[in-house]
Amino acid sequence: ISKIENKISVKVRNQYEENPYPRWTNLGLSINKREIKDVINDISLNIDLKKINFSNNPDILIAGCGTGQHAITTASKYKGANIYALDLSFNSLSYAKRKAEELGFKNIKFIQGDLLDLKRLNKNFDIIESVGVLHHMDNPEIGWKVLKENLKNHGLMLIGLYSEKARENIADIRMHIMKFKIGTNKKSIINFRKEILSNKKSHWNNIKNSPDFYSLSGVRDLLFHVKEHRYTISNLNKIMKKLNLKFVGFDDTFVVERFKNIFNKPNDLYKLKKWESFENENQRIFSGMYQFWCQKIN
Repeated sequence: ISKIENKISVKVRNQYEENPYPRWTNLGLSINKREIKDVINDISLNIDLKKINFSNNPDILIAGCGTGQHAITTASKYKGANIYALDLSFNSLSYAKRKAEELGFKNIKFIQGDLLDLKRLNKNFDIIESVGVLHHMDNPEIGWKVLKENLKNHGLMLIGLYSEKARENIADIRMHIMKFKIGTNKKSIINFRKEILSNKKSHWNNIKNSPDFYSLSGVRDLLFHVKEHRYTISNLNKIMKKLNLKFVGFDDTFVVERFKNIFNKPNDLYKLKKWESFENENQRIFSGMYQFWCQKIN
């Protein structure tokens, strides 16, 4: 849809051209596609589904689809949906397209470009899902605003962003990488991984539990990414208010169930101050990232 011009976007594209991410071969897909409202209803979001006019053929954008894992999983959920899968990297998209064809998904349109240029599609979406993408942009808030501008009124967004608290150990490793100017070529990455495996620093140990640590593309994405922003729940709340987005719930079932064991009033799930308190007591709970839904309210 456009030539990639933003300097950070160019660097991110180049990284994923060299090391497409994530590496995968198999997926757990939904057996039966369902109406969009039925799928959303299962997530226990703080929304009134009667006020959202989803079409029979909803348009769903995966902003930053990578190698297609996310887009194909989403395509398996929603009945009659048109999936638009956007990414910077041709190499990632080529793998995504091949796997979609192998698995028989014909309702995914793959698009190469920067989400900053999303208006060129001239389309508003019922749902936008962007997980693990905005925090790698030059200015994530601008990217988030672009997504909102291309969302239908009362439409929903699934956003995934890194947690400051949960990634303290990774932030420390990244500082080490920058301080000692460790390169991103294959030999440098493999040698540094060996250093971590033999290192006795206890605060680095958690990184060894990540599956991404054990593949070249994975560890590059995990530790050597060209750009990374991290957030607190308070940060997220401020940005959503600024963008006129309503927080309507977290997506991770495991995390939600853990939260409900402590905060069990019906509306606690939708109070970000309660979630902030929960994270303070469980600092690794968002080790993957914050994955949450928000709604465009105007």
